[in-house]
Amino acid sequence: MNGRPGLRTFVLAAALAALSAPKVLLAASGTERAPCRVAGISSEVFCGSIARPLDPANPSISIDVHYAVIPARARNKKQDALFFFAGGPGQSAIKVAPQVAAMFSRFSNFRDIVLIDQRGTGKSANLECKIDERAGSLNEMIAMNRSSKRMLDCKEEIEKRPQGKLAFYTTTLAMQDADAVRAALGYDKINIAGASYGTRAALEYARLYPQRVRRALIDGVAPPDMVLPSAPSADNQAALDGVLKACEST
Repeated sequence: MNGRPGLRTFVLAAALAALSAPKVLLAASGTERAPCRVAGISSEVFCGSIARPLDPANPSISIDVHYAVIPARARNKKQDALFFFAGGPGQSAIKVAPQVAAMFSRFSNFRDIVLIDQRGTGKSANLECKIDERAGSLNEMIAMNRSSKRMLDCKEEIEKRPQGKLAFYTTTLAMQDADAVRAALGYDKINIAGASYGTRAALEYARLYPQRVRRALIDGVAPPDMVLPSAPSADNQAALDGVLKACEST
């Protein structure tokens, strides 16, 4: 090669081009994940989606499950990424990327952070409805009968959509989606983390795929037997009653 300057120049140019080209995350199957930008994250991340059957028993209708990967900063990174499950249920994991990145900044030195918009949230067959809150007094806006009507109207609107069969938006199916993302990205074992409802998602993932979990972090646990819509109100009232009782005794 020393005697062939033309070839040496060509090889050097090719190497420089490869170093300056946009980085692309490759899944185990060789599928490319495109570089992208996420609001609140200063550096480039990678975005992608996988098609998943709405009903596993009837794959004729599918949904696109979207995810973002915040790549580890170290060149020699660890292979066990962190999958963060958002709360709610209903929160988009990708939208809370800045908070997650800040919370796990030291962790992300050596590990990728993966954020999945769980089915029904964010970009993954979102189940939100547009609700007009402008009319009426505050009492009318929080009245139970009006809230119930809004929920029923929203349910009716969603069920008219091609992907609106609500029976298939469950934690179990969402965790099957999460494992499909894990497999597509080529991770063997992962670390999982979640807060509030995200803890229930993490517990369900660990139940379904214990062999894939290296470590789990759950904060503000919402176990499967907790009725999420009603439990917080009862807990808040019990806490307030306890404070008032303590004040009375002093």
